[in-house]
Amino acid sequence: MAGSDFGAKLNLVLKAFSMSRGRLAAELKVDKSLVGRWAAGTVTPSAHNFAALTALVAKRHPRFTMLDWELPLVALAERLGVDASVAVKDAAAPGFTAIDFPARLIETARNETARRGHGFEGIWNAKRLAFTRMGEFVRDVIMIRKQDGILHMRWGNSAYECRGPLLQLAGQLHGILIDESDDSILFCLLNGVNMPQVEVMDGIFMAIAKDGPQTPCGAACLLERECNLVGDVAEDDRRYEELKSAAFLWDRTHITPEEYTHLVREIGPKAYAAGGDLFLRSPLARSLSRGGRQTDMPVKVTV
Repeated sequence: MAGSDFGAKLNLVLKAFSMSRGRLAAELKVDKSLVGRWAAGTVTPSAHNFAALTALVAKRHPRFTMLDWELPLVALAERLGVDASVAVKDAAAPGFTAIDFPARLIETARNETARRGHGFEGIWNAKRLAFTRMGEFVRDVIMIRKQDGILHMRWGNSAYECRGPLLQLAGQLHGILIDESDDSILFCLLNGVNMPQVEVMDGIFMAIAKDGPQTPCGAACLLERECNLVGDVAEDDRRYEELKSAAFLWDRTHITPEEYTHLVREIGPKAYAAGGDLFLRSPLARSLSRGGRQTDMPVKVTV
């Protein structure tokens, strides 16, 4: 079944049962953002999640089976007791249009994640220049973990949060994250490390500033591992939320001279003429990314 077809059918099921995506995620014990990607048609459920979803539908609509997902949309609507004309109208709406990532790109990301993804999983502290408080440094808390074969990222602090996939491609990590509070998009490009466990990553962070004109901005960023995941989804979520709710700005005493030089850069024609950069970039030759052997790092208590 094509992803976009499944997305339309899942939205039909949600409508038939007057169920929100958040409620479905809670009942299936998966992240809400994952249900959003199912509904958008960007990914389809794993075999485990597909079976759990079908069982959930069957509880509300007896004798529903996996084969019912193969029905045409109109026939599925009739099966669920939904007005078929409404189903066709909804399926044609823009909300059912999926972003079409090339299949080879997703397959490459899955292969990379299978080989080296575990080394990036964990909870991280991030440092970057603030976009709306000149001269100050934002503290973000990030959680990276595997989900349906690729890495996913939660990135935020006490003021906001973005979620989305983190694709491993050609040794680098490409994050495409959504802030559901205002439907803005955050991008991050990070230098990867070919080590069993990554301890520090750097790269570039791009987002819309939370100012009046919503200015597009970019800044160098530095991610340092706070702790490993314990493997219990609820506990890892709890720890992430605890750290995120306390994070906002770094005290300048927590920014070392090396980090300051890395995060605050002279760029432009004058800097370029003096041997610097014409534009913001994060070359491997100057990367602070590093890793080490796999360890069972305990959860740290941040004071």
